[in-house]
Amino acid sequence: MSVLSRVLILAFLIVFSQASFAKQVVRITTGEWAPYISESIDQKGLITQITKEAFAKKNIDVEIGFFPWARATELSKSGEWDATIAFARLKEREKFYLFSRTLYIGRYAFFHLKSQPFFWTGYEDLKEIKMASTRGFGGMGDDFLKAERSGVITVMRLTSDVQSFNMLKANRVQAVPSDLEAGYVLLHKIYGKEANLFTHNPRLIQSSDYHLVVSKKNKNAQKIIDTFNEGLMLLHSSGRYDEILKTWYNKPIYRQSVPPEYLPAPKVTMRTPAHHRF
Repeated sequence: MSVLSRVLILAFLIVFSQASFAKQVVRITTGEWAPYISESIDQKGLITQITKEAFAKKNIDVEIGFFPWARATELSKSGEWDATIAFARLKEREKFYLFSRTLYIGRYAFFHLKSQPFFWTGYEDLKEIKMASTRGFGGMGDDFLKAERSGVITVMRLTSDVQSFNMLKANRVQAVPSDLEAGYVLLHKIYGKEANLFTHNPRLIQSSDYHLVVSKKNKNAQKIIDTFNEGLMLLHSSGRYDEILKTWYNKPIYRQSVPPEYLPAPKVTMRTPAHHRF
């Protein structure tokens, strides 16, 4: 065997070995939704950290791409990116996505000015309440979306949560449906001490289970979901999941924004919920 042949065989073996031991990378597209997901905060957010550590348990790296939410959704739905995170399970989304086990449980409520409280037991009670919400957000659940589509409630769909809360502050709407933790964090960020002007209605819209989702167009969709679920279960069984939550609840982003009586958030169980955002 010639020297050149030996060199070529050695080079092939080196490349093959590197490829064999290289970590798989899952590419996740998402948008800004602090404290859960954010390009500008520690660990890229609570849900981002849980996601990365769950995949790391299975020796998989994660690449996070931040986009406007509408773009992030399209990139994941088309299969151009592998997945997205913090999606609530809605009937309309089940056409396009496979859903992981529950990543985190959020709680949705109507935010309003403290000076303008209201009482409700069903959506029929909210006919006179004008609302604002971000386009595409569905964590309020299928019942809310059905009431919106049928005209039982009036919802002004805007491009961001900031716009929605600005409308609320200006008395142009009377309510903004939002995840509690994300809502209080955003209010503190944009209004500082004036965030004390706001509160949320004590009646929750619903608890909302957040998931990692993978497009059904992705040929590896079920494998990605199964692998992630296995890693997530390992986080729970090792106690690491609870450690992550406790650490986050003691970070300034929580301590300075979310009223202490709403912490800690409900403990997440390993479940695949019935139909219930981002």
